[in-house]
Amino acid sequence: MARVQGIHARICTWELVTGFGQNPTEEDLMDYFRRDFPEVEGLPKFWKMISFNSSEGRHHRYLVIVAEQGRLHGGRKLPISLFLYTRADEQMGSREGNGNFRYAALVGETLYVLLFYEGRLCHWSEERGYGDARAGLRAKERLRRMDEFLRRDPLFSQAEAFQCGVMECLDMDFDDPAGMWMEQLRRAARDPFWRGLHLEPRAGGPRVALSIILLLMLMVAGFLAWKNLDTGCEKLFGPEAPLLTPPATGPISKETRLSDRTKMPRPKNEDAVRDCQKPMLIIRGIVGNRLFSGVSGGEPVMKQLGDSLGSYRVKSVLRDRVVLECGGKEWEVVNGRSP
Repeated sequence: MARVQGIHARICTWELVTGFGQNPTEEDLMDYFRRDFPEVEGLPKFWKMISFNSSEGRHHRYLVIVAEQGRLHGGRKLPISLFLYTRADEQMGSREGNGNFRYAALVGETLYVLLFYEGRLCHWSEERGYGDARAGLRAKERLRRMDEFLRRDPLFSQAEAFQCGVMECLDMDFDDPAGMWMEQLRRAARDPFWRGLHLEPRAGGPRVALSIILLLMLMVAGFLAWKNLDTGCEKLFGPEAPLLTPPATGPISKETRLSDRTKMPRPKNEDAVRDCQKPMLIIRGIVGNRLFSGVSGGEPVMKQLGDSLGSYRVKSVLRDRVVLECGGKEWEVVNGRSP
């Protein structure tokens, strides 16, 4: 196992809501995060905590980890603040309960809050600016507002009760590699939840080698296909396979690829125009101005730009509404509003 080294990094909780059955790819996550937080510098690391359903769609909660600029080579790099995970786990294990636990700690001028739901880490927040004489009182007020958030949150509100640990005030010397924090960081690194997390870039050697192997295989296949064609032998590859529509559980399609989708033809006669009745559509959620989920005619639907919905075509997916088009007419459906 590579030697663990702690580096300074910021961590926050970020939530993405998609349609039911959708699994965002790493590329999707980067696009959405840059759209929500364009001011964040550096290359964020996304570490998934939990997914759950609600009336709005599928919620995905991630830890977003942004390491401070510096040398990231030589050993397994992890955020220094992960030592708090070990301390929180110890506090939670010393109490009888169902794993719904809130841990808080003041480390220097930063207030850390970790929330566990049924024993699984589901929230991490860091808030700076607690370096004055009233830091303790302001931190307690912040925790009181956090408890109100627990009662409103669609996930945490399902718990019967949350146990709250004693807020720790820690003065740590992170320049001391033999300090207690380092041992607690190593213990956190061995926890199954963090296993596989690293902030240093992976070496590109294996990927380069794999690319070369694939290129050689393609060259050989192309040569054999040309040889069969030249000698009149039986074809190696047979007829082309039909193109399949991706299943609903596939990753979210990129907006730049939507132009390739088949468009629903516009009606060319008056009979077709008369088919454009008021759409009975209720929108339950909109994801990134690209797709929406809802109920149409009593049936759940999930559509994106260019899709057809009865006689209508999805013309636009906006922040809070969807524009449908039929027979040269447009109809706006507002998110959450009944027709």
